[in-house]
Amino acid sequence: MILFALIFGLVVWLSLQPQSWYAPPNFDEPKIAELADLAERRMNEEFHKVRSIDEVWHLRITEEAVNAWLSGRLEGWLTHDQYIEMPQEVQAPQIHITKEGIWLAANILTDIETKPQPLAIKLQIRIESGILFADPISVRLGRVPIPIAFFQSVITELQEDLRGVRAIAPLIDDREVHILEIELEENAFVLTCQTRFP
Repeated sequence: MILFALIFGLVVWLSLQPQSWYAPPNFDEPKIAELADLAERRMNEEFHKVRSIDEVWHLRITEEAVNAWLSGRLEGWLTHDQYIEMPQEVQAPQIHITKEGIWLAANILTDIETKPQPLAIKLQIRIESGILFADPISVRLGRVPIPIAFFQSVITELQEDLRGVRAIAPLIDDREVHILEIELEENAFVLTCQTRFP
């Protein structure tokens, strides 16, 4: 009985511990805000650059830049002409990129706990025939692995919502950036793109 109590206590304690890499940057720090500005400006410049129709180009984006942007710009981007609000239950989102997938993590407020619960999901990202796919391959409650089967209904609903999402970014001047491939590196990803007229 004591062994069971110790194991249960350890599992509870581990479920309250975030992933070792989870440390959301503070957007109030000038260097973080500057990095977010730089990342957004660079992406806009690359996407809007005038290119020949047959040119395939690449853009490497680091997780440090994405996390700086997430820490201060995500909510404004979601609410600006998107009619989407960041759920109040989701706090301090952050990503971690590995060659196997992209971890998405956040602190989640639940009705059960008064303190936010760390939750992370690892997605395998790919583009096939111009369609973006994000397949969940791992879930962690804190540092405790949770079988994907427990989240099957949520995963199925998410995949239904994402079904048919084209890997295309429309530009103001009617051009489109077609994202042909996403290559994952440690702590970064590389977009292979082509700018086209519709």
